[in-house]
Parts: sequence; C-alpha cells; structure tokens
Amino acid sequence: MEMAQRWADIVIERWIRKIQSLHIISTGELLKSLEAHVASDAKGDPEKITFLYLYYGKFPDMGVGRGVKLGETGKRTVKPWYSSTFLKEINTLGRLMAERYGYNAATLPLRAFEGISHSEFNDAAYHNLKR
Repeated sequence: MEMAQRWADIVIERWIRKIQSLHIISTGELLKSLEAHVASDAKGDPEKITFLYLYYGKFPDMGVGRGVKLGETGKRTVKPWYSSTFLKEINTLGRLMAERYGYNAATLPLRAFEGISHSEFNDAAYHNLKR
C-alpha cells in the first residue's frame, strides 16, 4: 500500500505541474481539489486507487467548455493535464507492480481500462485495479 500511495502522490504532483505549465489555473480551486485515496485488501495489497478533482477540470483536457462541445475542434485549445500524464503514470505503476509482485502484475493497471470508452475513461472517478 505504501508504494501505491507514493505513486498516487507523484501523479498528483505531476498533475499540478502540468496544470501550472499549461496555465489552466484561474481560481486555484482545481489544484486544491486534487486528491488520491488508496484502498487495500485484507493483506494490505492495493486494490483500488481513487483520484478526485473538480468535475470541470476535465474540460480543458478535452478542449471543451464555455459553449464549446466535444467534437467542435479548433475553438478551444486542448490542454492535456490529466489524460496524457495519467497514461504515462499508469505504465510506471505497471512496472513498479511487476518489480514488487511479479511479471503478471505489469499488465494489471492497463487491464483496468479494458473495454472502457474514451468518455468513460474521462468520467471515471476511480479505476479498480482488480478489474
């Protein structure tokens, strides 16, 4: 569980840096809302990692908001603070889990996203690592 919590904290740190570098900050509320919670099974192994942030935070990532709907390209700049960073970090988690728990664990984080559409990926509040 300690490894999973450290990983989740790193994801949050990287999201903060990305939000700042893309100038997504207006009130600072999105930054304050970023949270991670790790749930473990009875043996203390990480079972689920939940990331929370204000709902509107996903709109800059998708290039929508303020009257611009998904699919209306060119009207707003896509600012991928969440998705690109998260996918890179999921791969890192896979490597860490493989080192700690064995080879089969390397694909576990990616399997958590099997069968999830792009919109579901963006809407998901958490991803069950045992899926």
